[in-house]
Amino acid sequence: MSDDHSLDHALQIGMKYCSYRERSTKEVKDKLSKKEFNYSIIKDVINKLQKLGFLDNIRFSKSFSRGKNNNNRWGKNRIKYQLKSKGLTDNEIEVGINSIEDKNYLNILKKNIELYNKKLKKPDRNKLISHLVYKGYEVDIILKTI
Repeated sequence: MSDDHSLDHALQIGMKYCSYRERSTKEVKDKLSKKEFNYSIIKDVINKLQKLGFLDNIRFSKSFSRGKNNNNRWGKNRIKYQLKSKGLTDNEIEVGINSIEDKNYLNILKKNIELYNKKLKKPDRNKLISHLVYKGYEVDIILKTI
């Protein structure tokens, strides 16, 4: 396969991969690496995808943070950890975390508490706190809320 054809093929794969949902640069690199494209082609594809607006780590960070908080009811600590594993910088992570509205964050924490207490026949404060810490909520916010 010629380099031009390979680059076009890799670009098509990258565009299709990014059009399904927001992706981080690391996710696209990993996807193209699995398809066995060489490093220089992957680097070129990443640059083109960024120029074309298909790939933006800040946009991904914001979308991921709000989505995981709203849909999975995750706290900020768990979201930070996941964003780190997706190859984002500390600055990109902070922008994403800060995009979660405080009022919405507290409402989702309260919903987590309500759902967890419904599950248990006899509410247990320590189990609830452990569950919320596992979900990624900060201990000081948990203690203020329960």
